[in-house]
Amino acid sequence: METILQRLTDLEEVHDAILVGKDGLIVSGILHSEDEEVIGAMAAAAFGSIGDLTAQVHNSEARHVIVETKTGTIQMEEAGDLILIVTTQGAGNLGRVRVEMKKACRQLIQLVASY
Repeated sequence: METILQRLTDLEEVHDAILVGKDGLIVSGILHSEDEEVIGAMAAAAFGSIGDLTAQVHNSEARHVIVETKTGTIQMEEAGDLILIVTTQGAGNLGRVRVEMKKACRQLIQLVASY
């Protein structure tokens, strides 16, 4: 898991990559913050709430969430029973980040299924 997350943080745009359970508990992460438990819990809660919203509005589940801030983005994507959270800084190539996140999620799902 660390290798998959490291490949994401090797991208110029990516600052942090963290993998959490839907309960908010940290599974693995490369984070430049000491508040990783808080970030994991808040991200899982936000992703769950957005999933509830999309289910109500579009009768469908959320797949990928992008939150734009003044300094970058927070992107979240479901990876089976886990959530991959990636933060970026600056403007960078967000499409590339999204493609790499999708690839990482497929790899993580396969990795978890092999346990």
